[in-house]
Amino acid sequence: MANLRVSELDFDTIKLNLKNYLKSQNEFTDYDFEGSSLNILLDILAYNTHYNAYLANMLANEMFLDSAVKRESAVSIAKHLSYIPRSVKCAEAVVDILVNNPTGSPTSLTLARYTPFTTNIGESTYTFLNTEPITITPESGVYSFSNVSIKEGAVFSLSFTVQRPGPTEKYEIPDINVDISTLLISVRISATDPSSIVYTKYNNITETDGNSLVYFVEENFKGRYEVYFGDGILGKMLSVGNIVTISYLVSNGSNANVSNLYTQEFSYSGTLFGGTASISTVENSTGGQDKETIQEIKFNAPKAYTSLDRAITANDYKTLIEQFYPLAESIAVWGGEDNIPPKYGKVIISLKPYQGYFVSEYTKNNIKNNLLKNKQVIGLLPEFVDPEYYYVNLDVETKYNSRFTTNSVNDTKTIVEERIKEFFRINLQKFDKDFYLGQLSNYIADADTSILGSLISIKLQIRKQPLLSENNEYTGDFALKFNNKVVPNSFSSTMFFSLIEGVNTRCIIVDKPFTNPPDPNGGGYLQLINFSTGTVIKENIGTILYTIGEAQLTDFIPVGFSGDQTDVRFTVALQNIAYDILANKGQILLLDDSTKNVENNRDAGLKINVTAKDD
Repeated sequence: MANLRVSELDFDTIKLNLKNYLKSQNEFTDYDFEGSSLNILLDILAYNTHYNAYLANMLANEMFLDSAVKRESAVSIAKHLSYIPRSVKCAEAVVDILVNNPTGSPTSLTLARYTPFTTNIGESTYTFLNTEPITITPESGVYSFSNVSIKEGAVFSLSFTVQRPGPTEKYEIPDINVDISTLLISVRISATDPSSIVYTKYNNITETDGNSLVYFVEENFKGRYEVYFGDGILGKMLSVGNIVTISYLVSNGSNANVSNLYTQEFSYSGTLFGGTASISTVENSTGGQDKETIQEIKFNAPKAYTSLDRAITANDYKTLIEQFYPLAESIAVWGGEDNIPPKYGKVIISLKPYQGYFVSEYTKNNIKNNLLKNKQVIGLLPEFVDPEYYYVNLDVETKYNSRFTTNSVNDTKTIVEERIKEFFRINLQKFDKDFYLGQLSNYIADADTSILGSLISIKLQIRKQPLLSENNEYTGDFALKFNNKVVPNSFSSTMFFSLIEGVNTRCIIVDKPFTNPPDPNGGGYLQLINFSTGTVIKENIGTILYTIGEAQLTDFIPVGFSGDQTDVRFTVALQNIAYDILANKGQILLLDDSTKNVENNRDAGLKINVTAKDD
């Protein structure tokens, strides 16, 4: 018998192998395979073999999370990792509700569950509801509901009668955009008994026995979520004739998220308790998410399995927070013992949102109390700190060969500018991301074959929003820490007003080295300068150490700003050996977005000069 070749999967190769095998048989020694009906039979055999090989390959792929193509396969594998793919998640806002003149001046008011409030986002109107009833009593005749959490969505409800008690009977929720975190499930004894018991979502096997009133939820092969109950060993088993009622919100997900750069407005239609409602927004609607994609399932399921729904390592905290608060673009977590100064017994957490620069106190408390409280190690307390933003100021001189391109000087300048912005967007703007000058230079050069090279000068900027008419001391742990070697005589601030001898005076702060010539490894004084005349107002309002790039500001009393300015920006040039900028814990490097403003002593954050060379 001829040797069988079974490793090929290509149709033509399979057919050729079959043909060669038949030719090796004595019965078909002089047979014409091309011009006979046997050629058709070989096509059928090759097709069947190729089809089965492809099917076997696809089946093998669907058995592993990394190679799965179908969502239902990824969902099924994730179940073995105790991972439930994220459903659509409602955007959540926080409001204060003042009820004016309620009928009868009652001794208390209860805001019923699912009270609707509306808001306009773009061209669309969205409904938000409170998911829990809230009761208040008036204070000095004022009826105020404070910090009311409301979620975007529409209420739906359905009921099922139990036929086969146990986990094999599952109740499918038909709405694909259900937020499973809003499920409210109750069980009635029977159709004739109106009393009901509320069940809660299963959370932990160590806290669950045969009498626990819990339900389980998972995604089925159709991409819809289904609810089921215990077997009497893990969770209480239902009885035949019980009636299960499920209420939930169907949400628009991320469409209802609102930037914190402006104040969102909510309204209530009609009278509330016989009076009118005045609604003020505490937190704009955020946190809305779309249903988890197959790519996200592949990425998140192994990480969730590693943490086992517990916050022990830094990566555990990151994984849990990423799932709970998807609006965080970057998350940094480190132990308090590694903090400067040390904070023993603490876990330090810093979040950078996609929109804006800082997350709200409400969000921090929500993560701390509703996510981490029951998952963290006893004796360790989470503490949130805001990110420290450092702005990289660039002065770029680029040369290009005009013989190799049709681009003009302005075209090349635009290419370089977009390339720099792309570099920061991809490689920086997150925690634990360092700046390397060589990488940026190569990135610019790769933008176009005509670019010959770039000479780049770097400055680093820290921004502060000081309290007006008060002495703002930036010393010790709160000093201006550039964390890089600073060029003497390069420290400068943007303009601010200071009260000098009863007159609002335009001032800036500059450094003056201790020695002449300046010692790059030494230090200097910080001086208050009259910006209009250039004269020194105060010789010493702080000090700076050039070798470590740290400025201590002890006498800084601004009383106001000019034009569009709302902060003071402190900028330094870096010594050549420090052109690679390393970001420490909790620090993020951004491209300086400053626009040139001579009146405010503000330089452009990105300056590009392009020179054409044609030889």
